Amino acid sequence: MDSPIVVTNYTDSATGVSADCDRCALARICRAGSDAARPPPSDMVRCRRLIHRGESVYRAGDALQNLYVLRSGSVKLRATNRAGLEQIMGFPSAGALLGLDAIESGTHRCDAIALEDSLVCVLPFSDIMGRCREDFSCAQQFHRLIAHDIDQYRRLLLTLGCMKTEQRVADFLVGMSDQMSANGYSPLAFTLKMTREDIANHLGMKVETVCRVLGRLQEASLVNVSRRQLQIRDVDALRQMSSG
Repeated sequence: MDSPIVVTNYTDSATGVSADCDRCALARICRAGSDAARPPPSDMVRCRRLIHRGESVYRAGDALQNLYVLRSGSVKLRATNRAGLEQIMGFPSAGALLGLDAIESGTHRCDAIALEDSLVCVLPFSDIMGRCREDFSCAQQFHRLIAHDIDQYRRLLLTLGCMKTEQRVADFLVGMSDQMSANGYSPLAFTLKMTREDIANHLGMKVETVCRVLGRLQEASLVNVSRRQLQIRDVDALRQMSSG
């Protein structure tokens, strides 16, 4: 069952916008940003939902009603075919826009599962489309987000089809480092929220292979690994390894 929706109380009486919304990179799309020329409509309710670890933001087969901005936390995107085979498509973190997989057919193709307690902003899809029709800059930003989502899947195909095992793991760690840096965290020391099984599934490998590669990287003094705690000691060497 979905977690209850929590309606955000605005903190700015003049604009009706909370301070963190005003700083959000996606504020223009959801109209949360303070824009004197286009103030937020009074009847547009922006709300947030707390998703506990292991719960879903949405499930494959759910009808497209909302898109979701991941405000904090992390999720995994999991696709399942008719035979029950699963592929983890990615591990979005704070700032990601979730739910774009449903735009083509009107139903979600993936499960979005919280890897930790996470907070999402719920954006009605119809409101986003209305915003894009009246604001060309908003439409451009939304198209860039769709293109970014497509590019992530292109990178995954390249990883699965062309890279050797060491390259895949190195590329994954570099990607996680870049993701942490983009969110204002240390790019060299962080916690892996996903399990080794999740990483192996995402990279098209056996979990034993992932563990062996991490062990070799540690022996080479490129990383330190303790359970889910990761310290990258030579990110440049990992980048070079991932590029072959």
